[in-house]
Amino acid sequence: MNLRRADFPKIIRVETTNGCNAKCVICPHSAMERQIINMRADLFKRIVEEIRQEGLDTIHLHNFGEPLLDKNLEERVALCREIGIRRVKIFSNGSLLNERRARGLIEAGLDEIMISFDGANKEEFERIRYPLKYDVVIKNVMRLVDLRNEMKSPMRIGVGCATTSDKDETMHALEDYVDRFSFGRLHNWSDWDDPEVSDAHISRGIRQPCSRVWRTFTILSNGKVALCCLDYEGKIELGDLNEPGTTIKSIWNSARYHEIREYHRTGQQAKIPNCANCSKAYLHIGDSH
Repeated sequence: MNLRRADFPKIIRVETTNGCNAKCVICPHSAMERQIINMRADLFKRIVEEIRQEGLDTIHLHNFGEPLLDKNLEERVALCREIGIRRVKIFSNGSLLNERRARGLIEAGLDEIMISFDGANKEEFERIRYPLKYDVVIKNVMRLVDLRNEMKSPMRIGVGCATTSDKDETMHALEDYVDRFSFGRLHNWSDWDDPEVSDAHISRGIRQPCSRVWRTFTILSNGKVALCCLDYEGKIELGDLNEPGTTIKSIWNSARYHEIREYHRTGQQAKIPNCANCSKAYLHIGDSH
């Protein structure tokens, strides 16, 4: 792992909304206490402008919410492209991706969309991703692919799975439509104590420094900067982009960020509350994913 820090993050997640219309059993969103808000347009524009000025050509417009609950998402994507961001990516559960929204995102210039799709079949999907409907998501994805092809868009469409009982069965449902599949593993969201993620045992692996603190930057919908995408409550606040003169770059190069990186580099992650028991901090023996 390369532990050298660049003076600007490689991956920036901008949470334009932290609302979600699902209550997935493998996600603590229903337990989240943060106020549900959409990011202010002026703050979003300032963030995108700094990203472009620093030479980064990629932005992720998602974090801990369903991006399509942001009614201004298409405008935000278009703004990113106008300012010069070449790659704009979102993760979505696909349930709200009707024809109007799909067309709007394609026209705005969305570069990539990953559909979160857990469950190998209708029964498993609807248990895990309650109250979403399997048939609706499948239909929406298929129509998105058709529109992408009709409109001759270069948009990449993928499916991301954190858990599924049968990977082959999951892929069979959409393999003729999407561009790629990504299979992850269950994790405990750093500190979420729930039986659905009990398989994410940290005792099975060897603790490793987490690359996120050297590569990724997470901006919450209220403009505050969280430790990472797993810090769903924003408990470890590394800065606030609402404050005059505060920038992504100044926060990224701050003494607090440096301290956190040193804790990881020297194996002292336990000194960081969210990192102490995070299953993502471990390299699981025998896990090929």
